[in-house]
Amino acid sequence: MHRLDKEATVYNYKLVKRIRHRPLPLLLYGIIPLSAALYLAVAVSAWSLLWMAGGIVLIPLMLCGLTSLYLKYFGSGQRGSWSFDVRPPWFGLIPGEYAPLGGFIRIHRQLFWIGLAVLGCLYPWVPLPYWLSLLATHIWYMLPQMWIIFLLKRAGKPGLLKITRNDTSFYME
Repeated sequence: MHRLDKEATVYNYKLVKRIRHRPLPLLLYGIIPLSAALYLAVAVSAWSLLWMAGGIVLIPLMLCGLTSLYLKYFGSGQRGSWSFDVRPPWFGLIPGEYAPLGGFIRIHRQLFWIGLAVLGCLYPWVPLPYWLSLLATHIWYMLPQMWIIFLLKRAGKPGLLKITRNDTSFYME
């Protein structure tokens, strides 16, 4: 029988809630920008497609940059490494290991509001239909993440978050 060293640390995590990432709802959610882009192209102008494509590329890069800055300056309490991933519903930097739920919620709440502030600063220089497409793209990116965070936060307890390809899990120590 293997004996543990007296200095060894053993972690026991209890699964509190698991949210599965089902392919069909994510696929349907991914179709929304296509229908919005087609509507904008017909109702406003063909340039709307360019603005929508730019938003789909630039907004996740902005959110990723903001996350990395946050982790660099304030993320000393975050465990493990964070990596870039594009699997829905998590676009951008996500923790590779267990991450404290409170810190994760704080980061995403700030990403949401800072993204809105950046888009608000662009308002005077970007025509209204194009600005609305950028705003809708930002909300489209953040909405599934905020929904999952809302579902996990209802547990009302501090714990750890683990994101995998198929689910997002909330554990308590």
